[in-house]
Amino acid sequence: MTESENRSGSDLGKSFAYFQKILQQSGPAASASYGLLASVLIFTFLGWYIDAYNGSSPIGVLSGLAIGLILGFYHLLKTVRTHKP
Repeated sequence: MTESENRSGSDLGKSFAYFQKILQQSGPAASASYGLLASVLIFTFLGWYIDAYNGSSPIGVLSGLAIGLILGFYHLLKTVRTHKP
């Protein structure tokens, strides 16, 4: 191996280590964003189901959306507060 091949292999190893570090640090943020998305979708779907069952057109969807946003952002804030660098 030449010296340039050694250096590039070392740089590649450092790059993978840095990428792994970034992925581990972004885990809580990804989890919180997925939780926000899931809560909005689940509660909106529940509101739609309640509307379809009761015939109350936009009330259930809007209520489900509001509850989903509130719970999702609560989870997001809780995650951000506990995982400060």
